[in-house]
Amino acid sequence: MQSRTARYLDLVHLGKNAWWRYALGALTIAFFWLGLGYLPLILVPEERLADPLTGFLMVNFSIFMMLAGLWLTMKLIHRRPLRTLITPEERVDWQRAAHGALPWALLAALVATAEQWLFPGRYYLSYDAHRFFQFAAAVLVLTPIQSATEELIFRGYVLQGLALLTRRPALIAAASSLLFAVPHLLNPEVSEHGMLLMTANYFTIGMVLSTVALRDGRLELAIGLHAMNNVFLALIANYEGSALMTESIFTARELDPWYSLATLALSGLAFHWWIFGRGLRAGA
Repeated sequence: MQSRTARYLDLVHLGKNAWWRYALGALTIAFFWLGLGYLPLILVPEERLADPLTGFLMVNFSIFMMLAGLWLTMKLIHRRPLRTLITPEERVDWQRAAHGALPWALLAALVATAEQWLFPGRYYLSYDAHRFFQFAAAVLVLTPIQSATEELIFRGYVLQGLALLTRRPALIAAASSLLFAVPHLLNPEVSEHGMLLMTANYFTIGMVLSTVALRDGRLELAIGLHAMNNVFLALIANYEGSALMTESIFTARELDPWYSLATLALSGLAFHWWIFGRGLRAGA
């Protein structure tokens, strides 16, 4: 019987896969994301961009453009449905995404609580009712779409594309995670904490997401995990100097990259155990 991983990777053969199609697809996605997506940064007055909510909306607009570029790439260049980046089934199982989101919410809360206990005073209450609810509405609508788009790109398009070069899941996951880390190297945290350490952080969360997608043979768990990670960061416990400042309830005075790296790895292992190691599969 074909494994879930193999069945998911084999979806790449549903479309047209000449090397030039991937080159053209990458250029198309990049043009929509970095070209069209960042036009508002030129058109919107600078004083308005200083507002955190406006900045948040602008970043998410670029992600919507990335999704549009991916859709066109799949439809016109690869000639296959966008759904085949998510699942080999006829329908996307969004309940499965909830199975990924809920355990990660618990893990994120435990990690933040432990950090405050280990480093008293690191977090402070930053809750502002008026601004929080404005942000919460935007975050709850836009962040799941942003997270799903990144998963479609890096754990869908890239993972399946790499299967044309190798069938080794470990190599596919590692290569995808490196590619996932690259655009994040533009974040301000990199200049503050160093490229190697922050690359390790981005690579680790990429590996968690990639291994979840490959092991489950579909993308919904990874989408749910990614969405919850970003929603928790945006609304519950952000940190000063974040690449995306939001009106969170609590704010850490600094990012501790070593603590982040260690807890990402441990949380990833705990998530794998919870979903796969107990003999259970979400949605099975």
